[in-house]
Amino acid sequence: MSTFLDVMGPRVQLLTNLTENRDYSLMKAEVPPGVTVPVHSHGDRETFVVLSGELEAFIKDSWVSVKAGETVDIPGDVKHAWRNSTNETVTLLVASTARMGDFFVEIGRPVDQIPAGPPSPEVLHHFVQMAIAYGYWLGMPDDNAAIGISLG
Repeated sequence: MSTFLDVMGPRVQLLTNLTENRDYSLMKAEVPPGVTVPVHSHGDRETFVVLSGELEAFIKDSWVSVKAGETVDIPGDVKHAWRNSTNETVTLLVASTARMGDFFVEIGRPVDQIPAGPPSPEVLHHFVQMAIAYGYWLGMPDDNAAIGISLG
């Protein structure tokens, strides 16, 4: 198993060796308290199984609460977002495409090498450039504000 990578707040650990398996990517993810994943979409299907904790998922046009033992399946190209409003880290099992695993490797940084505070402008720029290269849609501040997420 690989180390946990910080992917702009959430932490992801690849469980699938992507050099040997290109059929799918299985990952363990942690969403620390207070972390929000802004609204976005991509062609890659994602299935999330909450192993512990509770978080809120925005899917298509509404927020839903997702608790331990529950599963959320997000087809490709569906706008979605996440937020952990609790005081507990949420642990998830995530199944997606090998391409999504590749994206997390591209943007991720080993958790033990992350400086305190928000990401630097260079880290944010790299994230946006990789998202564009992968053809992913990232919501603008107005898109996020419309669903109750403040980016600032």
